[in-house]
Amino acid sequence: MSSRQLKRVLAIALSVALLIPALPASAASRVIKDVVVEGSTRVPEETILATIKSQKGLIFDTAIVSDDVKELYKLGQFSDIKVDAQQEPGGVILTYKFTEKPIISKVEFEGNRKLKDDDLLDAISVSTNSPLDEKELAESMAKIREQYAEKGYYLAQVTTDLQPMPDGQAKLIFVIHENEGVQVRRIDFVGNRKFSDKELRKIVGTKRKGLLSFFTGSGKYKEELLKQDVLRITLHYLNHGYLKVKVQPPRVTISKDKRYIFIGYYIHEGKQYRLGKLTMSGDILTTQEELLSMLKSKTGDVYNQMTMEGDVRALTDRYGDQGYAYATIVPQVVPNDDTLTADVNFAIQKGQPITIERINIMGNTVTRDKVIRREMKIMENDRYSERLLRLSKERIMALGYFEEVNFATPRGSRDDTVILNVTVKERSTGSFNIGAGFSSAEKFILNASVQKENAFGYGISGQISVEFSKLRQMFMLQAHDPYFLDTNWMLGGSVYRSLYRYTDFRRKALGGDVNLGRRFLDHYSVTLGYRIEDVKVDDFSIAVPQLFRQNASGLTSALSLTLAADTRNNRYTPTKGIYNIGTVSVSGSKLGGDNNFLKMDFRSMWYQPIYKSIIFKVFGRIGYIRSLDSDPVPLFERYFLGGPYSLRGYSPNTVGPRVRIPSGPGGPETFFTYGGNKELLFVTELEVPIYDPAGLRWVVFFDAGNTFAENENYSFNNMRTDAGFGIRWNSPMGPLRFEFGFPFNRRTGDDAMIFNFSVGNFF
Repeated sequence: MSSRQLKRVLAIALSVALLIPALPASAASRVIKDVVVEGSTRVPEETILATIKSQKGLIFDTAIVSDDVKELYKLGQFSDIKVDAQQEPGGVILTYKFTEKPIISKVEFEGNRKLKDDDLLDAISVSTNSPLDEKELAESMAKIREQYAEKGYYLAQVTTDLQPMPDGQAKLIFVIHENEGVQVRRIDFVGNRKFSDKELRKIVGTKRKGLLSFFTGSGKYKEELLKQDVLRITLHYLNHGYLKVKVQPPRVTISKDKRYIFIGYYIHEGKQYRLGKLTMSGDILTTQEELLSMLKSKTGDVYNQMTMEGDVRALTDRYGDQGYAYATIVPQVVPNDDTLTADVNFAIQKGQPITIERINIMGNTVTRDKVIRREMKIMENDRYSERLLRLSKERIMALGYFEEVNFATPRGSRDDTVILNVTVKERSTGSFNIGAGFSSAEKFILNASVQKENAFGYGISGQISVEFSKLRQMFMLQAHDPYFLDTNWMLGGSVYRSLYRYTDFRRKALGGDVNLGRRFLDHYSVTLGYRIEDVKVDDFSIAVPQLFRQNASGLTSALSLTLAADTRNNRYTPTKGIYNIGTVSVSGSKLGGDNNFLKMDFRSMWYQPIYKSIIFKVFGRIGYIRSLDSDPVPLFERYFLGGPYSLRGYSPNTVGPRVRIPSGPGGPETFFTYGGNKELLFVTELEVPIYDPAGLRWVVFFDAGNTFAENENYSFNNMRTDAGFGIRWNSPMGPLRFEFGFPFNRRTGDDAMIFNFSVGNFF
């Protein structure tokens, strides 16, 4: 009961007591003749009469009436209760007059800028569609102030405004005056000799208010950070050999105007220790020497806590690979204060070997269980293995079908078994794209595609795409099954029709290919392919020499052999790993074609995260083609560079060997780029996130490459280079690239800048 309610009860008791002298002293005259209830609409009269002890026919007693009022307040429905005792012939009539609490139909907030309404609603205990409770109201106001205190706004004030509404309802408004937040003015360290205040300030999460606080958010006081800071400082000293360091809880003081916080950390450093003797004890799997060779910690090194924890993880994984899933490894550190060394004994309890009892696949609403199970390197009834579990998780994630893959290993039906729960979160693997773009080389670009990477949940990928621009037209239908007939064989194929306008000629093609391959080991595959393509080259400019006009069209019938190694962590959006692929293909009349040539290509892609989600990428390509008869290599099979998928600072297919062609008698010379029979290309990229949840990323790049004619050798000294920047968007319609390239060594006819828009990844 609140103090206000208590005062009301005391006033009622006093008023009732004052009536007693005026009442006749006879017992008959003090009998309660009737009890009347007024003003209660929500609480039934029967409930009120059942709550009070002052009943009809009993002797009137002011003490009992006071107790009755207290019990009625406990019902939580009334804001005011008055009792009137009226003497009448034959006894006393008691009248209880109630003022009901309003029903809170709505809760609002005013003045809150630093905290959202939803955050405040989660914090308060006042509920709607129930009577106002003073206790809950006080708790809610305190909770709001706590929320602001966590944000550093210790001066925040909270008041309430109760606005009446029809039918006994009311709107409760929390009026908030946020005032200014408390800022960290100074952070001091006492007792630190080995590390300066400047070094330690870099370690702690709490930062002082500075010139860049508006952008970095530093200077805010958060109590939970202080506990973490103690651990950060302690770990920093432990990582530098100070085994007996002690960091006291920080002392926090606030200025008189409650605007600034001063924090002091008190440190006892102790002495620095180096590692002494390292030993193993307990359940040693092989030999102590073999286990010790796995450690990064070495005798004579300065003790380092993080290195020690890494050694424990390495040993735990080693035992996990042998089936001991619950091995316990505890480094027992014994410091010697005389020699300032610390002997460490790794006490090992391997437990019993564990078997995988059952594998459960969960979260896959589209993908079939078998698509996930076939990537597993560990099966039911196999011995537990940390290495194989880790590899299985990597292989499932590399499919590109899932946003998350999580493994859990609860105990099975026996102590020596576990159940492996594989939980996946599927990503969208299909896209329908109709788009338009613009590049300075191709002008307007129109494209449409329907793509499915996991058709019907079987892991089969397929695509239909159409693309039009000033320079090219393409129609393609392709499909690929990575586990043909549920085996390790791969089957794929495509059909296409294309038209491409080079600077000096036009190439039309109708063709298709079929590929049969097989995976071996964990990351390798070999593929045998066949390609047939009918090519027509026409619309030559005057610059094209007669040599290249001959045999420019014809049928290509080619066999190819491809060897690939893929360690990427995701097939479609890789951030780590290497993908190497080499192909040798032969086309000739013996295969039913018109063009005779041997072609060899090798590509390598390397992905590495360098800081958080900043990704460094390297791409390399080398190619070679030679004619197998007296005719030159056909124009349409030669190597050209330039454009969004090679040298992005140059127009498409403008980089390569060229010859001077006179435009006419006495006229200026022009150049014909006829392409090379050799190719070198190197690309480096740095991807920086703009907003990862939406798939937006910056990219900066540097490209270098060239193609070389039959009479030239590969040369790193004769490379064309460019650099640029752009934006990548992994949109629901597919990867979109917007890039600006700037050439470094321009030639006659090269633009100073090229803008490229393209659909699909560079790598």
